[in-house]
Amino acid sequence: MALTGTYRAAAARGGCWLLLLLLVASSAAPAAPAHPEAFWRALKQQQFKLAAGQSAAQLASEATQLLGSTDPEIRDGIAYEALSTWVYGEQLLTAPQLEQLREQLARNALQGLGSAGDDSLFLRSFSILALSVLAAEDLQKPFLSEEHYAQLVDVGVQSLTQERDLRGYVPGKGWGHATAHAADLLKFLARNPKLQPKQQQRVVEAVATRLRTAGVVFVWGEDARLAATLASVARRADAEPGNFSRWFEELRAAHHRVWDGEFAPALYVAERAQLNALAQLSLNLDADAAAPGSPAIRELLRSVSRDLR
Repeated sequence: MALTGTYRAAAARGGCWLLLLLLVASSAAPAAPAHPEAFWRALKQQQFKLAAGQSAAQLASEATQLLGSTDPEIRDGIAYEALSTWVYGEQLLTAPQLEQLREQLARNALQGLGSAGDDSLFLRSFSILALSVLAAEDLQKPFLSEEHYAQLVDVGVQSLTQERDLRGYVPGKGWGHATAHAADLLKFLARNPKLQPKQQQRVVEAVATRLRTAGVVFVWGEDARLAATLASVARRADAEPGNFSRWFEELRAAHHRVWDGEFAPALYVAERAQLNALAQLSLNLDADAAAPGSPAIRELLRSVSRDLR
């Protein structure tokens, strides 16, 4: 996923912390941005280059409020693009400023989680996408503590598994894409040396859970984004094949339930969603066959693919 440019093409272990975020988010509506829309459009025209005296940190904080806009040009083309430029492209924020931004985005990412069909989707989804930029920035210029990294894993897993609004492209309002954005966040987190074995397991389980429980076969590219998350885990030198083999055994059992009894469309949809993502994963890993952790997982993939033909 490109980190700059208009968007086209991210029960947790920190339960108490997540509950606090939800309480704060539910009790405080975001304030209106301090600058008018014309200011932001002018910034975009100058490719988000800041004049002397303008604070990237202050403007980044304001931009987080625009991530909930139902106007895709404001949300994708301005707010997200500005954050990508200042955080990742130009690295204008200090570590404490990045941490403050992380807290703000994490609160927004959980706001309204569990609802479906309303406009709260956009703030959650694009806050998760912006968090993926922070996760990518930590790879090139580390700033996250172990604790705050773990909190991001918690947010990514909760978002992926508990989001009920699975709309991809929303006519008139642009991309919703909460599943894809949660996958993007977990993809970058899974590339980080800070990832612990238990967190690695949670990431794989979260992807598998989303695919099993979505109730739909994804058609807006979400399966490819989820596969990219799995590939980030599978390519690690410390990748644990057991995390994949347990999932694949469950998938084999589900396959028999689909085809050995009376046909149930919901069971077929869950299987098809998983198989589509695994096909994408296979392509990902074949493109980088020399990655340290991938050979054993590639063999597991081949085996389950043969069994489920």
